[in-house]
Amino acid sequence: FDVEEASGHINPSLALAARLVKRGWAVHYLSAEVMRECIEHTGSTFSNECEVAPDICRGGMTYFEAYERLRRDELGPDSKAWEARAHLENLLLLKKLPGTIEWLRQRNPDVVLYCPLWNRVAQLASLCLGVAHVAIITIAGFGGFKKILDEFLTPEGASVDDVRELYLTSDINRSAIDELCAEPFNLSRSLFLQGAPIYYFGTDPPFGNTLGKHALVTTIASLRDPFLDSIEEEDKMYEELAGSKLHYIGPMIGDPGMLRASTHKAAWTEEERSLLVEYNKHPHRRRSMLRPSADDDKLLNIVKKAKSLGRRICLVTLGTVVTSDRAAFGWHGTGLGVSITGK
Repeated sequence: FDVEEASGHINPSLALAARLVKRGWAVHYLSAEVMRECIEHTGSTFSNECEVAPDICRGGMTYFEAYERLRRDELGPDSKAWEARAHLENLLLLKKLPGTIEWLRQRNPDVVLYCPLWNRVAQLASLCLGVAHVAIITIAGFGGFKKILDEFLTPEGASVDDVRELYLTSDINRSAIDELCAEPFNLSRSLFLQGAPIYYFGTDPPFGNTLGKHALVTTIASLRDPFLDSIEEEDKMYEELAGSKLHYIGPMIGDPGMLRASTHKAAWTEEERSLLVEYNKHPHRRRSMLRPSADDDKLLNIVKKAKSLGRRICLVTLGTVVTSDRAAFGWHGTGLGVSITGK
């Protein structure tokens, strides 16, 4: 599994990993150190992404932090977010790819599962090695991505067309693609026609060239954010144009007592801060609290009791991003010039 430290992306994968372990699979994760405890609690083996790409993660940085350093080094501190993504995402993929290939080669996997929004490098590494790979889509359907992208671009006065134009003309990006398509990787240029994480601009269909022959979507079909009005037409489009069969597997909330990554918090109580430092040994990081609260199992017990009484239950869940307290993407997100505002 190659899933980034974003808790809303990793939590559904934890439930899946736990089920696979129970069925006798050996599951290996590549992720950030802050996610070690919740990953190992599933019975999976954890590897730190910093050790796979030591050149870009020097100083113990995560991929997110390494990207910000690359952005400052290449473009300066005042570059806009959308411009940096257009210029640099494939360069970052290029820097991460050799170590990811070697990590996979050492484990000789039967299948690779990855988040295509943040961890597309796992798809590319799998293609280089000829390994089966499956994307896990943790937004509630492909139609929702247009809304996400618009909310990133609009505050910076940019459009999808602006991203496409810069992506196609950037010398930094074109040079990175040239290297990705040459020895020793020999990847197809068609893989890079629709943009790069997270600013995919292609719509034929969305994410079409980032998926494997199968893709898991963590909602149910009738509650998805639709790209097309008809589920059948959408599924057919992905099969015919992307060669990928979509599987709607539900929210994957996991079993009671399972450790989960919590919200993207910026403000901490002293108790939370001391716990975070104790767990992760990285006091400079502010990421996800890993231990579930007592209320988690209390809520599940209420649901279980309601089911035993024959009640009908509807689960509506807002992601950890929009419910966090962060200025860039929280419930009251209004800061940093570009934000997703949950409220």
